[in-house]
Amino acid sequence: MSVRLPQPDELGLETARRLGERIRGELEASGGWLGFERYMRLALYHPEFGYYHNGSRKFGARGDFVTAPELSSFFAAAIARETARVLAPMSDPVILEIGAGTGRLAEDLVHALRNRSVNARYWILEPSAQLSALQQARLAAANIDARWLDGLPAEPIRGLVLANEVVDAMPVRCFIKREGVARPLGVAWTRGAFAWAEGEPDDGLADAVAALEARLGWSLPEGFRSEISPERAAWITSVASSLEKGAILIVDYGLSERELYHPQRHDGTLMCHFRHRAHADPFLWPGLQDISAWVDFSACARAAAQAGLTLAGFTTQGQFLVRVGAEEGLGGAAGREAVQALRTLVLPGEMGERFKLLLLARDLPLAPPPGRDLRDRL
Repeated sequence: MSVRLPQPDELGLETARRLGERIRGELEASGGWLGFERYMRLALYHPEFGYYHNGSRKFGARGDFVTAPELSSFFAAAIARETARVLAPMSDPVILEIGAGTGRLAEDLVHALRNRSVNARYWILEPSAQLSALQQARLAAANIDARWLDGLPAEPIRGLVLANEVVDAMPVRCFIKREGVARPLGVAWTRGAFAWAEGEPDDGLADAVAALEARLGWSLPEGFRSEISPERAAWITSVASSLEKGAILIVDYGLSERELYHPQRHDGTLMCHFRHRAHADPFLWPGLQDISAWVDFSACARAAAQAGLTLAGFTTQGQFLVRVGAEEGLGGAAGREAVQALRTLVLPGEMGERFKLLLLARDLPLAPPPGRDLRDRL
């Protein structure tokens, strides 16, 4: 079923046109075909026209989507409980938030930690200059001191690394099964528009999907389309190298490997958002819409183990928030909007089941976070 989308304004259409020209230039230089991971990187992160750099509104009612911290301060209050648990045995700890959005989570989290008499240095790694400026203005108005980084810290930190809705936006490799072999899916210019196109056989991709099938215990069916993301594993390895002691907390939508690559999920998980409408065409208006893919948490857990981290917890956002709220009396605000926000955060049909919490620890014994322990699914 097609989704009716609102039309961008003239400035937006010009941005999409100019980014499209850049992408076509790379495509032609590559012989007429471009891997989807490169297209996705340009669409989201081109330094001038990419989605996260071009100045368009992303969050809130006038943007494209709403994140959990924007819905309710209850989310940050619950995260503060886990943060306090991680930081308790440390002196002068650091909280490093990667991809801090509007800064709402940072603001609410610092206030919630102060209510628990927990103090920590707050660092933010934000690749978007537009969002970084927004965060700085917000935290300054809230009298919160923070430090913005250009990259991961050179010296490993002791504390917590926090990534909320970050991993899903990392570029993915798309593939399709043809005659028993995974072939790359990428982009071509066809009849005046970007379109999906199969690429030449890629031994590295084929081997990665064959290894995936060996772990699953079944072969993906003919015509099965999906995504893998070596970049996410590399990112976890890099973040782990920046952590001397503490934990990494990832909150995002995703599934275990066996769920993500189930034969019934034959079209993959790639999704786009524009003005709060979800659709599946990543080639529409490049630079004006969010593009993401569900996180393979099994792959994240494997990368963490190879980097020397311990899998301390894995549960759903809904179960986590409900348990923390029940144990600590959080989320009791009255009013229709507050209740609706909580329903969105915790109900299975909303964000409650789709979003998961993955807790990874280094040199720190941690009990699993509240909620059903789902580590055995990974």
